Amino acid sequence: MNYTEYDNKILKHLQSLELMILKDFIKICEENSLTYYMYAGSLLGTIRHNGFIPWDDDLDVIMFRDDFDKFKKIFIESNNDKLELLCNETDKDYFHLLAKLMLKHTRFEEHWVSQVDFHIGINIDIFVLDDLADTDFKRNFQLKKSFFYNKLLIMSKIKLDDLSLPAKIITHAGYYILKLLRIKPSFLNERCLNFLKKYKNPNAEYVFDISATAEEYPQIFRKDDFKSIMKMKFEDIEVNVPSNYDNILTSLYGDYMKLPPEEDRYNHITENLDFGIYDINE
Repeated sequence: MNYTEYDNKILKHLQSLELMILKDFIKICEENSLTYYMYAGSLLGTIRHNGFIPWDDDLDVIMFRDDFDKFKKIFIESNNDKLELLCNETDKDYFHLLAKLMLKHTRFEEHWVSQVDFHIGINIDIFVLDDLADTDFKRNFQLKKSFFYNKLLIMSKIKLDDLSLPAKIITHAGYYILKLLRIKPSFLNERCLNFLKKYKNPNAEYVFDISATAEEYPQIFRKDDFKSIMKMKFEDIEVNVPSNYDNILTSLYGDYMKLPPEEDRYNHITENLDFGIYDINE
């Protein structure tokens, strides 16, 4: 399990910067009538702690695909002087299907960053909800192909070493094969998005987060769970929470109000944490 034991002062400062990014993100969404929801550990933190999970070092939101595409366009055209967006559209070597809204002049980088040409700043993760097909057969095919695309995307850019030996052998082989074939993340990303658009349906019963396929098949939710929004406290602000957050959190974490034992708590293993111009002593 990945876990960094932070100095409390460092962790609190990191969380305060992520909260600052979230506030700017919310402002953009509200000014442009875009809908977002707190997600994953940040949704859990909202419900259980009215803020960050005490040991958490990241912040997650999620949007439906249409709102996310609008957000990307609006943000890229804004030439923001404080934040930058990392996604395949802004960097063709980026290999994730989620986006990162990052604070300029900072670093929050894991072990694999030495294998890429882009940097990762202190950020919030923006996940995306896509419609699922309307029959069991089509859904099963869509999930399997999405899982395959996500694996290929990661292998097209980095070698993963923190895996079991069989998984490490497979992913390393995939990495070298994709390099030999000169298949880039941008190609796979475009193919994946075109594939997802085939299933776009305003009346879809289920939606899923494709980026959750790194370890296992995507996390599936009922679309109605996101039908309406509640406002809830997160630190010193109010944030959007899906109306049926209980269904979502139960699906993700089971008995989510129960604190996990210390050995089951996780965050990121960072190799380079740099607050830059936002240094803790400034």
